[in-house]
Amino acid sequence: MADFEESTLKAKREYSQLLRLHERLLTQLDRVRADLTSPGTHTLLKTIRARTGSVPDLSEVISAVEEAIRSLKMGESEIRSDLLEHPDFMPVEGVANLPTHLQRFLAERAQSPGFSYEVVQDEVRGWMVRWKEYTLRGTIRGYGQFYERPYAWLED
Repeated sequence: MADFEESTLKAKREYSQLLRLHERLLTQLDRVRADLTSPGTHTLLKTIRARTGSVPDLSEVISAVEEAIRSLKMGESEIRSDLLEHPDFMPVEGVANLPTHLQRFLAERAQSPGFSYEVVQDEVRGWMVRWKEYTLRGTIRGYGQFYERPYAWLED
């Protein structure tokens, strides 16, 4: 039974890593699409047309990038549905409405030695999750905090 739980945990960790890869690729493809459709690119194409009389056709490239974005989103959707079929993600005590990307962040790292977090309630910002990750030598690898309402103090 422990082997099954361990393999399930590893599979979820790998799915989470794949989701992070999808997010990075999607960000890069969005930047490429924005560059291809930007006013600067249109100005460049007009300049090329004025000098040479012909313009390279970028419509196929833009279509290919948009198709890659659609494919990535479909793949991400399938991965998320696989993860939701087995909703054994680590519950975060004290936080009922933790966003999925933050829940995934904590679930992935909670299995690592040297990782710890705490949840406290802030009067203005709601719940606050503070985390730290230590290396094997005992030095701090990373730390941070995130809030339920990070900009709530600006409203006052």
